[in-house]
Amino acid sequence: MTFEKFAKDRFITPEGYDSQLKKRKLGGPNGWLLFVACNAGVSFAEEVKREYELMLAENGSGLDNIPIIGSAANPITAVFADTETCPRLDQHVAGSNAFVFQNVHEHHTSNTVNENIQQLLQVVRTLRAHRARTITVVTPYCPYSRQDKPSFLAREATLASLFTDQLKVAGANAHLTYHPHAYSLYGFYEPDMMLVSLSGLDLFIDMFSEFKGNSDVVAVSTDAGGAKSTVHFSDAMNIPYAIANKFRPGKDRVNLLGIIGDLKGKTKAIITDDETVTASSIANAVKWLYTNYGVREIYVGISHLKLNDEYIPVIKDLHDNYGLKELHTTNTIPQMQAILDLDFVKVHGLACRFASTINRLHYNQSVSEIYQSI
Repeated sequence: MTFEKFAKDRFITPEGYDSQLKKRKLGGPNGWLLFVACNAGVSFAEEVKREYELMLAENGSGLDNIPIIGSAANPITAVFADTETCPRLDQHVAGSNAFVFQNVHEHHTSNTVNENIQQLLQVVRTLRAHRARTITVVTPYCPYSRQDKPSFLAREATLASLFTDQLKVAGANAHLTYHPHAYSLYGFYEPDMMLVSLSGLDLFIDMFSEFKGNSDVVAVSTDAGGAKSTVHFSDAMNIPYAIANKFRPGKDRVNLLGIIGDLKGKTKAIITDDETVTASSIANAVKWLYTNYGVREIYVGISHLKLNDEYIPVIKDLHDNYGLKELHTTNTIPQMQAILDLDFVKVHGLACRFASTINRLHYNQSVSEIYQSI
């Protein structure tokens, strides 16, 4: 067959595009839907993909297969002998609305946070180079969100803004994440990028719904920085709140000065926080409640549990000796088996939330609308 014949047989008319390519590839106003999994984001991407396809089927769609690049068997990023890396796309991406998944904090590879970020940036740049129309970075945990400002009287940089700048330079249009440490991050994105941050509040309310309106339960914030979130949580739960007063004498060290609030007669406490690395803030609050106020049932909700092997004994000690009944977290950080084996730790999946949000973003619909009933 001559080139002319071959090319003419595959010539695309506007009608043909609408009736074939657009439908087959889940077309939307921002391009056709594509999932891209960075090496450390494969598991989460596949979970969200399964949930999205399930919702397609449940809503009567005949389209039930979202194209995805990157898998455990065929990773998108190759690592050379000299440790340089190179993402390679195994399919056409031009015109796509690409959602790029990466777990920047994880314990399943030897990669550091910065190495996972670098791979993410390279994948975004590769998609941009090959004409993806819209690129949304999906990191369940937002890296560097705790560095949204320099420490007091310290010669530091605002590295949260550097991460945002890197995403912009790489070519990303938006960033989807869950419960970032600081909502001041929005100022680093606008007007060149969109930040979509899902609140952890609704999941906390769902986790502890059995305690709504219970007069002997108190909601506790681990510090003043989390007080606003705790106040919203206590209002939704119709229970009082208290705030721990702490200071940090050094990196990853915390001293607790006391807990402010009416704790008289309270037998149960719910501590919520966005993240923990060493569990020191949680441990101080739990021990203070147990020892000084006689609270014997303590429940903890953490959006991002970043503990490594060194700090697992801390939460086991709280459970064994200081009244910690349950510790709830999410799968934004892939957990080690040693944590999953603890019977008092409950890990909540977020695939439905991310799939539903991606669906709204793909069709330029309101994201907040699907959370209004919560």
